[in-house]
Amino acid sequence: MTMHRALAAWLTARPWRAAFASASTGALSAWFPFPFVIFACAIAVLVLLQFGLESGIAIAVTGVAAATFVVVADLNPSAWVLGVVLLGFLFGLFFGSVALAALLKRTGSMNLCVQIAVLAAAAIVLTVHAVLDDPGSFWLPLVQEAIEATADTGLYPESERGAIVQMSARTMWGVLAALSLAVVLGALFLGRWWQSLLSAPGAFGREYRRLRLGVVLGTSFTIVFALLLWNNSTLLASLAWVGLPALVFQGLAAAHRSKARGKLNRGWLAAIYVLLVVPLSNSVITICALAVWGFIDNWRKPNPQSA
Repeated sequence: MTMHRALAAWLTARPWRAAFASASTGALSAWFPFPFVIFACAIAVLVLLQFGLESGIAIAVTGVAAATFVVVADLNPSAWVLGVVLLGFLFGLFFGSVALAALLKRTGSMNLCVQIAVLAAAAIVLTVHAVLDDPGSFWLPLVQEAIEATADTGLYPESERGAIVQMSARTMWGVLAALSLAVVLGALFLGRWWQSLLSAPGAFGREYRRLRLGVVLGTSFTIVFALLLWNNSTLLASLAWVGLPALVFQGLAAAHRSKARGKLNRGWLAAIYVLLVVPLSNSVITICALAVWGFIDNWRKPNPQSA
């Protein structure tokens, strides 16, 4: 925590420091989107919450400009579609994070920011499926190329590659929306935590422990999951992907709430975060477990003392 407080203080002490850090992490995010794009967006969130909307937008523009320069300079003319998709993805992440930070600064409601972000991600998926006759066809050649590039590794058996390509392409819009939601919310949480370390230590923890998707979103995702068991449509599968990160964040909030009440040891909480990143098999299990925990927690009656 001391290290993060020092970093937040360093970033906000001089305008050029935040701009330099945003440009550096923004450039790296063009090659390695995770985790650098989260740090780049979180810097813009921090600056906006600390100094205002114009400053936050300026830092976001700096990060986007650096990322755009790297993508364009490294772009293969034959892969221009992938470059456009990557730039659109990065633009959405930077300015989506800034928009949520502005909403948080105006309303002070972390719950509202999360709910708006989830609704926006779901709306994007619905719009894509309404506009495109075959949403998966856009991703089919890109996914096929990516799968074939791993042929030498033996990661995907040759007999199963066709089915994997079809399955991945049909839900790729949902996967992309879920990744975008995870990054934007992750950046919002990280930037708000940094800012709270400077102005009100402990405030972010109280806000995050009160995190809830609410009855409307909870009911909507319940219906989506139930229908998905009956009808495995592309739209339902894509919307289910959007619900996954939302429920995982609520599951993490429930874990922090349990720790605050003394029901969960600090070591177990640390283990949850470790298992989220290594190794892959444990990450998938941990994500699913947190999503289930978040789903159950959303229907529990809020306890005012949990903050």
